[in-house]
Amino acid sequence: MEKMTKNFIVPNYISEEILEYIEQTAQGRCRCMKWRNIQTLLGLAIINGRITREQADIIEELFCREK
Repeated sequence: MEKMTKNFIVPNYISEEILEYIEQTAQGRCRCMKWRNIQTLLGLAIINGRITREQADIIEELFCREK
């Protein structure tokens, strides 16, 4: 059985956007556009080698409230 570790460093610019997204979602404001911004930042972080696709998937799984 393979164990996957979920411990990794999330770049600050992504964590700040996620924090704003969570705050705005709690207030019921502009969450779709904010989540699209986060997805774009995740894509750029993957391209720049800051995180892997698997790590981006974990972030999306944990924080996306658009489903």
